[in-house]
Amino acid sequence: MLLKITRLLATTAAASLLLVGCSDEESTPESQDPVARPAPKKQAVKPPPRNTIVEKMDPDGKSMHLTATDPKGKEITASIGDEIDLPEQFPKDVPIFPDSTPMAFLFSPGEGIIVTFKSVEEQQNIFDFYESSLADDGWEILESQTQGTKLSFEAIKEDRKVTVTVTGKKGDSRVSVIVTPEN
Repeated sequence: MLLKITRLLATTAAASLLLVGCSDEESTPESQDPVARPAPKKQAVKPPPRNTIVEKMDPDGKSMHLTATDPKGKEITASIGDEIDLPEQFPKDVPIFPDSTPMAFLFSPGEGIIVTFKSVEEQQNIFDFYESSLADDGWEILESQTQGTKLSFEAIKEDRKVTVTVTGKKGDSRVSVIVTPEN
C-alpha cells in the first residue's frame, strides 16, 4: 500500500511539473502576485532636441521675419516683404545699388548672407555698377555669365566670396547678392 501511495504521489508530482512546464504563463511565487506587486517604473522618454522657429509679422502686414534656432543654439534669421530693413550683418564693403529696395534676406552665422533687392533700373546698368564698384573696393572679379536676361558674376576678397545675379525685365529688376566664406 505504501508503494502505491508513493507511486501515486510521484506520478502526480511528475504530471504537475509537466503541466507547469508546458504552460504559457510564468509561475510566480505567492509573495510576488502580479496584482500585489507595484508596476515597474517607466523612465520618461526625453524627446530629441528640436529646432524652434519664431515668426513675426510687421504690424502693417507687409513683411514677415523668422528666426530659427537649432538645438545647439545656432540662429538663422530671415525676412521677406515689399520693403524690409537691410540686415546689420550685410557687409559694409559690398555696395548697394542706388534707389534699390531690399525685399528679402537670409542670414546664417558662419555660412553667409543672401539679400534680394528690387529696382526699376535696367539689368545691364545694375550689373555694371556692381562689377565696377566691387573691383574698385578690392574684390577680384572671377567670372561673368549671361543667360538671356540673367546676368551674374562672382568675386573674391580675402576669405569671402560674393555672387551677384541680376534678373527681371525692363523696369522691374531683381538683384541677388550672396556673400559666403571662401573655403
